[in-house]
Amino acid sequence: MAFAIYTRQSNEPKDGLSSCAAQFELCMAAAHRESGPSAQWIGERFDDEGVSGRSLDRPALNRLRERVQTGAVDCVVAAALDRWSRSLSDTTILFEEFERAGVRVHVVNIPDMGGGPESRLLRHILASFAHFERELIVSRIAETRAYLKKHGRRLAGPAPYGYDADPATKQLVPNRTEARRVRAMFRRAANGQTPSEIARCVDHLGWRTKRWRSKRTGNHVGGGRWTARQVLTLLRNPVCIGKFADGARARDGCHAAIVELGLFRSVQNLLDQRRPPAQRSRQPLDFPLRGKIVCPECRRRLCTYTVTHRKGQATIGYRYYRCRSTADGRGRCRGVQYPAHEVEQVICDLLAEDEQVWATLPESSPQGFEGGPAALRGIWSGLDSAARRSLLPRIIESVEFRRRNTGMRVTFAQGFLDAFSGRFPALPTSVSKPAGGP
Repeated sequence: MAFAIYTRQSNEPKDGLSSCAAQFELCMAAAHRESGPSAQWIGERFDDEGVSGRSLDRPALNRLRERVQTGAVDCVVAAALDRWSRSLSDTTILFEEFERAGVRVHVVNIPDMGGGPESRLLRHILASFAHFERELIVSRIAETRAYLKKHGRRLAGPAPYGYDADPATKQLVPNRTEARRVRAMFRRAANGQTPSEIARCVDHLGWRTKRWRSKRTGNHVGGGRWTARQVLTLLRNPVCIGKFADGARARDGCHAAIVELGLFRSVQNLLDQRRPPAQRSRQPLDFPLRGKIVCPECRRRLCTYTVTHRKGQATIGYRYYRCRSTADGRGRCRGVQYPAHEVEQVICDLLAEDEQVWATLPESSPQGFEGGPAALRGIWSGLDSAARRSLLPRIIESVEFRRRNTGMRVTFAQGFLDAFSGRFPALPTSVSKPAGGP
């Protein structure tokens, strides 16, 4: 019997010791105890460290599901049911997928769970508890955030430049040296210097950005040279006058201001006047696959990127999906960039031309449709490009490019069919593809 072990931990440990390693040892011992010498580990680790269980889109879990579909695994082992997922629906989908592939699921802390109706009922009950626990945690976090906002407290994140976080209360207290430098930068801005000029001046003085230790990785972040963008962010931050940014407005804070209100307002007026009219009226370009494309190198979600060129009186914008995230102090992956129009067009054509995509969908259709996925494929083929693009965010769950441009893997959202009924409630029950159509 070939078995695989899946482990997951929501947060990466600071000390380098991973509970995924503890889960792996526990599962390995349980697998050999249950099946004896005949149990053979497939030799590949499936560890999702620092990955939330709120969805099934996880790197290690995706690899495990691919191995299951190839028939290379007879049994999958996990330390606890909530390591698979904290969502009842996701747990049900995942376990049914394993059962269809003929793979047995073994959960260490539920050793008597088999594959019969009673075991399925027990599994659903336990998954409901995990789901309830997750919703309870989310509710408590929301209540805590509302309380902190009401009383002017800081919510989370690193302390901004000019302040430190009090070790006891976690609230902001002025940093004398940094506060003095913040006031100096505001005075320079009030005297007419641009953010780029201020950045060059403070770099010449040897001032560096704030340096702190990341809670996720334990590495030091920041402490580099100032850029115009960072100076502009500092000048726009209402924290300097004792407030916190809260969406489009600012809420009162309980920390001390380090910049006078009159100076802050005069700087805001100068910055608003300097902003070009085209920037104020420019509409952002649409990215229907925003947050859904996975970088083949670092497995992070690709960001959106726009390049504009002027041709005569017209301004043309070119859209790209590329890896430019610097989360956790990690650098961006060089050369990972895809033209947005081409990626979106490939996926639209895939839905219009590939019958195998629709054949894998459930036979049932949303209320008001007949003919199953085949009828919806005909509807999709008859839509114009604008209608297809408007549906992509609800249809596509994730797009994963393979390294060296060897292909891609598209995962469709669970509410795939419902997207049609919500967007086109009065469509006919059957559609014929016109001759010479797409």
